[in-house]
Amino acid sequence: MSINRIITKDHLLERVLDLEESESFERAHSENPTQWSVLKNEEYAAAYPTISAIPSGLYEIAWNDAISAHTLKKQPIIVDELYELPSPELKSILDDIESFWDRREIYKQYNFVHKRGILLYGDPGCGKSGIIQLCVKKLIDREGIIINLKEEDDVKAFSEFIPAIRKIEPHRPLIVILEDIDSLAGEDRYSTTKLLNILDGIKQIENVVYIATTNYPEKLQERITNRPSRFDRRYEVAMPSREIREAYINSKLNAADLERIEIKDWLDLTDGMSLSHLKELIISVIVLDKSFKESIQNLSDLKKKPKISSSSNVGFKTSK
Repeated sequence: MSINRIITKDHLLERVLDLEESESFERAHSENPTQWSVLKNEEYAAAYPTISAIPSGLYEIAWNDAISAHTLKKQPIIVDELYELPSPELKSILDDIESFWDRREIYKQYNFVHKRGILLYGDPGCGKSGIIQLCVKKLIDREGIIINLKEEDDVKAFSEFIPAIRKIEPHRPLIVILEDIDSLAGEDRYSTTKLLNILDGIKQIENVVYIATTNYPEKLQERITNRPSRFDRRYEVAMPSREIREAYINSKLNAADLERIEIKDWLDLTDGMSLSHLKELIISVIVLDKSFKESIQNLSDLKKKPKISSSSNVGFKTSK
């Protein structure tokens, strides 16, 4: 509840009733309160239980109607493909971020804002999400916080919520994920200005890495793609090489699986395919027990744009 809001008795009663219906209120009052919320005109209310630092993990910004405020809502992390493949881009990205976290005092020494921006681009399925998952895991190991911004409204909410995050935990390592940034920062979009203010404007914060992805870099304006301090490093994530595909297959299959396949055929016939294609190939052949020939043909057919081949007339008939 804002301390600047004029609170009437009826309004306070209505808010209390709303809170009583919420699970958060019940949880808050199941313990003995130890602090006070400061309201207007020297009025105080028993506070929710507090902690000095939220648990490390992946969060999204949510609006809580019961307290009329933004909150950080923890999200489950479901990772089925967490591995480090022999990719130069992957190694460079992880090394860059690890080096960044360890040099906060040096940034401060040279009066630089301690933040980093990384833009990943490439075809769908080439492994950008896998790179983000690895970055997320490494930051969780450092007791950091990850915030996922998926929509334009998320950018606005984050912009408004930044001061609270940094006032409570000023030095907490933070990763902000901006997947499909072209949908958030395209031309004439409402959220673009707010996003730029977050990256290097009046809303910028320290101890943060922004990781953005796009399948369509040509849709992004140059003020996004060619502006260090917004995105300092830019990586094209290419389709996996033969070495990477072999490492992926070996990471997913056990010894018995590897004995039953001809890995040379798998590597020869998956040239130019993404990790998503390889995943489907393994599911089709190993999990669903379909033939390799049928499975590879189905994947090859996916490259062809689907179209209706029937010549029959479907639709409304016009009467004469």
